[in-house]
Amino acid sequence: MQKCVFSVLIYGYYYLEMGHSMLIFRIFLFSFVILCGSLSLFTESTFAQSSIVNPNQTYSTAKMLNDIKKLEQAYPGFIKKEVIGKSEYGRNIYAVSLGKGDSTVFINGSHHAREWITTNLTMNMIDKYAAAYKSGTKINGYDVKKLLNNTIIWFIPMVNPDGVTLQQFGLKYFPAKDHSKIIKMNNGSKNFKRWKANAKGVDLNRQYNANWKNLESPKAPSYKNYKGAKVATASETKAVLSFVEKIDPEMTISYHSSGQIIFWKYQQTGSRYTQDYKYASKLSKITGYSLVKPRSTGGGFGDWFNKVEKKPAFTIEVSPAVGETNVPLKNYSKIWSQNASIGLYTAQEGYKLFDTRNTAASDKVTKNIKEYNNTAAKLKNYYSQSKLTVTSAHKALYDKTVKEIKKQEKAIAKLPAKYRTKPNAALKTTKIYRDNSLAYMNGIKAGDDLVSANKKLTGYLIAGTLNDTTLTLYNNLINQITIVESKIKKMYSKDVQKLAKGKYVTPANTSKKNIGYDLARYELLLIMENDLKNGKYNEVKTNISNYEKLFTTYSYKNTEIQLSNMLQAIKDELLQLEPEEPEQPEPPIEEPGDSDTAPEAIEGDSAAH
Repeated sequence: MQKCVFSVLIYGYYYLEMGHSMLIFRIFLFSFVILCGSLSLFTESTFAQSSIVNPNQTYSTAKMLNDIKKLEQAYPGFIKKEVIGKSEYGRNIYAVSLGKGDSTVFINGSHHAREWITTNLTMNMIDKYAAAYKSGTKINGYDVKKLLNNTIIWFIPMVNPDGVTLQQFGLKYFPAKDHSKIIKMNNGSKNFKRWKANAKGVDLNRQYNANWKNLESPKAPSYKNYKGAKVATASETKAVLSFVEKIDPEMTISYHSSGQIIFWKYQQTGSRYTQDYKYASKLSKITGYSLVKPRSTGGGFGDWFNKVEKKPAFTIEVSPAVGETNVPLKNYSKIWSQNASIGLYTAQEGYKLFDTRNTAASDKVTKNIKEYNNTAAKLKNYYSQSKLTVTSAHKALYDKTVKEIKKQEKAIAKLPAKYRTKPNAALKTTKIYRDNSLAYMNGIKAGDDLVSANKKLTGYLIAGTLNDTTLTLYNNLINQITIVESKIKKMYSKDVQKLAKGKYVTPANTSKKNIGYDLARYELLLIMENDLKNGKYNEVKTNISNYEKLFTTYSYKNTEIQLSNMLQAIKDELLQLEPEEPEQPEPPIEEPGDSDTAPEAIEGDSAAH
């Protein structure tokens, strides 16, 4: 509209400058004003229409549920519903979410039965906001897509489905056995248009634990104002309280009717009073409704939320006052124009509160971590030192640091993802100190274990004990050397790594080499013993020759005795077991002329002649 008026002034000035008469200018001006007004009306009219929800009707629980299902189907994943509890007569109480962000705000309607026009309003908000999000359009200047990417608006469009059903349709949807009780609560009348409570005669907005004991109330269940025998005992109230604890909203709006007023104050003082008054003033400016003079009554949802959660809560009474009945549908169009952007404003300010709170929490965690890093840094004095020992002080500081890291990880996990970057960066430094310290201790422990393994193995050889256990210990030593080498590589400094390698790995490698000769001979002797049993005497002879090639000047005295004894036993057994080869007879010596063939040849020749 402002752009249109600006255009009128520009073009009007142009007309006058061009020498046109004032009459033509007036005709031109009138035409532009009509056009601008039409455009404005068209925009508002389009905005007031709903693609799914029709708010210009008596809005029952059945119609609400049907529309919720349609909205879910139209905007899958963006609009979600859940049943948060049941009414006193077993009707489902629905919550509907709209948006994708981390922060949440909460809007509810129809705490009171005759005030069901607020269900029309909240359902229409869901519909219109979702459509604007999808199309990327703004509503009254609010960037819906941006807001709903940051914030989820949770709605309970109808807190009191029993009461609304009774007010709209009378007794027919309630058990016959309860009709007389309900009529009695209505002071004998079968006209339920004034009904305000739930169907058990409890005023749900006088059930919350905020000055509940001091609330004035009828002595028995009634169509209005009975606060209940005990605080927060109605099924509907319990459902709301449980749901609010779950979603943890930053700000809440409770819609009621009628009077065009806003309740905002309940025991806030200091900065909270200043903050909430600022919000309330903006809500008043948007709606045109008056702020109720600060007073403390209690019992209402907004009173409880202000007192217990210590966050902003506002109760907005829509429509001019209509007395003890429902707001007529003819008032809805104006109600919508006054409240169309309230949910978006709430989402906007709720996100700011959420962001401020979580930024402060993130900064606090980050500060705590950085302060502790001054302590964690002392670990370096231990894992950089050359003594290659783990002191009790080192272990105690390491354990303390591990505990601190777990504590801060829990604190970080409570933050939304986008607020974890700074504290995680600070905690990375703490973890470096922890990891370097652990690598040092692991290297020392593995090295000490290697020393013990080497000592145990050499003890066997010194004692001259070569057996299966010795072989196992030797193979374990080889494996441990590899493990220790890998752990030493993870130790903090090259100097420490060099010292550790010299202390642990070098002696073990020397033992590995030297003991390897003895064990190689021992294993060869075992093979020869087995070959003897199987009659493979030639293989035994060959391996006796191979055995001599494995001899080294280095050997443990007792081990050498054991090996020599084993070898001699094999040789002795070989002599006993190997069969002697039989003697072959010598061939006869032939004399000259004794050949058998010569005479035959002579005889043959003689005969031939």
